[in-house]
Amino acid sequence: MKKALAIFGGIVLVLLLAFAGVFLYVAHIGPELDASSKAYVDSVVPVILRGWSVDELEKRASPQFLKVAKRDQMTMLFSKLSQLGALKQYDGSKGDANISYTTKEGKVISAKYLAHARFENGDAEIRIALIQINGEWRILGFYVNSPIFLK
Repeated sequence: MKKALAIFGGIVLVLLLAFAGVFLYVAHIGPELDASSKAYVDSVVPVILRGWSVDELEKRASPQFLKVAKRDQMTMLFSKLSQLGALKQYDGSKGDANISYTTKEGKVISAKYLAHARFENGDAEIRIALIQINGEWRILGFYVNSPIFLK
C-alpha cells in the first residue's frame, strides 16, 4: 500500500512540475507573441487595404490560406471591396496570440485580431487570423465586413 501511494505521489509530483513548466513557458513567451503578432497585423493590413492588393495579401499568406483561397476569387472579392474607396484611416487592431499542441502538428502558434478602418465610402471591420511558420507570421484568414454591402 505504501509503495503504491509513493508511486502515485511521484506521478502527481511529475505532473505538477510539468504543468508548472508549461505555465512558466507560456507566461514568458505569451507577451512576446502578442506584441509581435500585433505589430505584424498593424504593419501589413494597411498595406493590403490601401490598394486592395491581392499581390500584397498573397505575399504574406500562409500555405493553408493559399490552398483554399484562389487568386481569381481574391481578385473578385477585392474588386467588390474596392467600392469602399480609398483608405482614410486605419484604427489599429485588438487581439492576441495562442499556443496549442496537437497530436498531428505538435506546437501551433496562431493569433486572431480584429481591426477597424475608415474608407471614403464607409467603414469596415477586418478579422485577421495568423499562424507562425518557422518563426514568421503568415496570414491564415482575412475577412472584411462592411455595412456598405448591406445597401
